[in-house]
Amino acid sequence: MTTYHLDLGDTQTEELANVLNLTLGDEEADLDEFVASDTGSSQARPGDLVLMRGDNHHPAATAWINDVEDTNTHQDVVIIAGDPTSPHARRIHLTNAWATWTFDRDDDNDDEADAIGIAFDNITLK
Repeated sequence: MTTYHLDLGDTQTEELANVLNLTLGDEEADLDEFVASDTGSSQARPGDLVLMRGDNHHPAATAWINDVEDTNTHQDVVIIAGDPTSPHARRIHLTNAWATWTFDRDDDNDDEADAIGIAFDNITLK
């Protein structure tokens, strides 16, 4: 299984526990297979997925999640597949993305989201 990191800019990342439920249009897709085999598309591929945060929450990721919890806020999101320091790691670009929901386990005594549903207008790999 590939490890995934949320790219926070300025060489800051947060390792994600998992990225689940990738849906492109009306079709479910396996993210690992998508990353390994996608050759691009000339048409936009809207969809959604779920980001599961790990135990170590980066303050910049928490701030970003708090910002995109407002569904009027749309931003581009980059998820790194593999080692974020490797020049060969694939970057998953989610264009015009927004939060559709968040979840906090409440058993970790913080007010930070542990999972976030993300919808996007397009997905590309670089």
